[in-house]
Amino acid sequence: MENSGKTNALASTKVTSPFYEPPPRKTSADIINEAKAAIKDSQMVDNSFASASIKPLQTQRPFTPREKERILFGHKRKSNRPPSSFSLRYLQETDFNTNTIADNADSENNTICTIDKDAQITKKQNAFKTQRSNSLSKIGDGKIFDVGCHKIKLPALDALKVVQKKGIHKNTFSLDNLPEEYEESVEPPVVNRNAFSSPQERTDFNENSPFGRPSQQQNNLSQCLLLGVENLNKLFENKQIVENSETLFVKTGYLNNVTRTENEKSSLDVYKERTMENIIESLSKHHKNVKDEVIVQSLRDLYDCMEQKKFLSTSVDSKTKICILKCLYRFVESPNEQLLLNIARIILALKVTGNNLSGVCKLIFKVSKNDKNDSLFLEGNILDLFVDALGRSSPLDDGEACVYGYGSVKFLTMNSKLLKKILDLGILQLMVLHIKIINNARQEKVHIPEHTEHALFQLTGGLRNLAADESVYDEFISTDTVFQLCTTLELFSSNLDIVSNISRTLSTISMNDNCCDKIGEFAEISKIFVKLFEKYPGNEEIIVRLAYTLGNVLAKLDSSRIRFFHEKNSISSLISLWKIYFERTLKNCSLKFDTEWESTSNTEDVMIKIIRIVANIAINTDIGKSMNEQYGLQLIDEFLKVLISNPFKKNDELILSVLSTLNNLSYYYTAEFDRDIFHIKQVDIMEAISEYVNCQNVDCVIEAIRILGNLSRSKITRSYVIQKNIFSQLIKILDEDNLNLLKTTVGVFVNLMADNKNRVLFKNSGGTGKLIRILNQYGSYDWVLTMLICQVLWNFCIDTVNLYELISDNEMQQLLSILADFLDEEKLFGITDTNEDLEIYSAPDYMIWEEFANVATNLLEKIEHFLDTLEQIESAGNIKTKDSNTNLSFAAW
Repeated sequence: MENSGKTNALASTKVTSPFYEPPPRKTSADIINEAKAAIKDSQMVDNSFASASIKPLQTQRPFTPREKERILFGHKRKSNRPPSSFSLRYLQETDFNTNTIADNADSENNTICTIDKDAQITKKQNAFKTQRSNSLSKIGDGKIFDVGCHKIKLPALDALKVVQKKGIHKNTFSLDNLPEEYEESVEPPVVNRNAFSSPQERTDFNENSPFGRPSQQQNNLSQCLLLGVENLNKLFENKQIVENSETLFVKTGYLNNVTRTENEKSSLDVYKERTMENIIESLSKHHKNVKDEVIVQSLRDLYDCMEQKKFLSTSVDSKTKICILKCLYRFVESPNEQLLLNIARIILALKVTGNNLSGVCKLIFKVSKNDKNDSLFLEGNILDLFVDALGRSSPLDDGEACVYGYGSVKFLTMNSKLLKKILDLGILQLMVLHIKIINNARQEKVHIPEHTEHALFQLTGGLRNLAADESVYDEFISTDTVFQLCTTLELFSSNLDIVSNISRTLSTISMNDNCCDKIGEFAEISKIFVKLFEKYPGNEEIIVRLAYTLGNVLAKLDSSRIRFFHEKNSISSLISLWKIYFERTLKNCSLKFDTEWESTSNTEDVMIKIIRIVANIAINTDIGKSMNEQYGLQLIDEFLKVLISNPFKKNDELILSVLSTLNNLSYYYTAEFDRDIFHIKQVDIMEAISEYVNCQNVDCVIEAIRILGNLSRSKITRSYVIQKNIFSQLIKILDEDNLNLLKTTVGVFVNLMADNKNRVLFKNSGGTGKLIRILNQYGSYDWVLTMLICQVLWNFCIDTVNLYELISDNEMQQLLSILADFLDEEKLFGITDTNEDLEIYSAPDYMIWEEFANVATNLLEKIEHFLDTLEQIESAGNIKTKDSNTNLSFAAW
């Protein structure tokens, strides 16, 4: 009253005071009261049993066994899918000439790495080719070229040089259509030169050539020999030529260096100074009996030479590409994965496009299929080159390359080390970009090639693996991954494989609060889910994950609850799904009646995820009431079937989900309205949940009692509790030590104490003593529980004048002591009259305690008033008639 008087006075002052007077200074009490009011408005304080009874329903993420096999599309075979097993022999059979120089009949002489017909003949006749030096310009007719009765022809190096073109061409999409070749095709046919023609007659070396340096004109042979033996090593590999040139080479000691067999020569090639020219020629000579280690080393040397020539940072002309690719493609059918990966490394470094890009992606895919090869991808820069190649591809134009490229990514990201490394290379950003390109094309009504959709499946599969790493979730937000996945789900809803992949990814990332918020923020997400529920009602794998994802969103975001509820056919689709999987479960049970029931059945898991959506959407007050009005009868009937059916009783999670959902819906039951569906069905509900009040699963007991607490607002339910002996079960629960169970049960007694016959039964069952025990043991730890106990005791004796009729003197004295201690602010919170610390009053514990204090103070005052009045009456009675044994009357109260 004093506070209200002060408030009125302040209000009066504000009205009557002149405008020039300063406003009155607020007292500390006013400040504290305002702070409390503001905090109460901004926070939801758990101040009643009912407010604690409605909550989001949680469940486990659908079980998804980790795929051990590395399969491109899975075990289900469908037509028109790219094969997961294939041969790369077609690369060896690629005709690099047919489509490029069709107009030139003599094009064999101009094609790179094409062996001269005369050279083939001489090879068959066991003749020996020679390799000329860049420093040698003119060689005369001397003994060096006379070998027996025939002459040795030097191979034409113009087939290996890089010809400078005036025109500048971009990288071609494939080697089937090379602009450089078209330019050469219009040149006049080149006449084959004989073995004695000077190299400089047709070959112009320049500084940009990858195979040599500028030649210097030499006037005679002696000047050439001044260059030393190191150049002769590059000139000749033919032993016979050297042996027939004793006058020139014996004194130099050259013969000591060249006495080796052909097999030794191949093995030692990797140790001498290498150039692209001799490495390619060496690789072209290798036979099947050459060891893989030799080939691998040659491939590494070739890559190093390319790196030295800066081929990795600049574009390479088409002829050079053809030369290298034709050489490499000889080995693509090798079973040696390390060899194949070195081939892929060189091809990727050439920045190939088109068919060759598809080929190298298939090559990498072939190696990545076996998890034993994962360590090979951790070596060198193969992943860098691979990601760069994918970045230069287009999912619309290079669909086949993306299919096998992202198929490889999907496999490689199954390895945690490779996953981290490939993430550091920016694979996530690239994948999202490619998904966005495909989405935009679909939105713009652009034709989507079939290979592109297959690539999208691999993309979404790879993202599913990335989602296994929680550290990437922030990047999922920053890169709009979640948005693009939801968009893809909308645009490609008819593609079952893509929907399946995305549903798995969303179910994983929806466990993260930020990702879950992003899913909920997608404007059409409710419409998409309803559409997919109706499109794939029988697909357990999709429905269970979509329902789980939606349940997570609805558990967090109230705006999503509103949008989903108002989406057309939203609740109807859930009821339809529930019926489908209810029937499937019963059918499965009938087939397995003679075996132990599998509680992890997929059909039951789907039911759990579906009912969870209903439970979480009912958290919104308006929606909860509307659902009861529009769908309450259907929902209650379906849920009660589960509770009373034996096949479902062994699945504790399903029973718990049904009870929790009924609890959330029954929270909105009001006994004042006879048309309320829970008022109509309350007896049926009580019959269904009665057995769960005393079951072994404590969580199920708690949920069943919460439903009982909601329905006990009705006298019909309270009478049912007495008739079916449920009251005695509740009394027994008061001896338990589970705080949640105690809190829930005490909340039911708050309502049960509304009937006088229940009070008598409570007294006879020793209920007061049990509540005092709980106060002593847990009162100071849980103010909500303490408040509920005080509320039960207040309702218990609210209509009683003589408290001794319900509470013994010993119990009353214990209550006085406990309540006095629990109401001591200074002892509990250090609050004194001079304390103005607002933080104490804003603490959640204090605010809950204050709710308790309101109820406890009334109870304490009632007890004290009773005892004081009793003492006064007894004193007056003793004065008048000391020996009077007459019972005292409290009717005047």
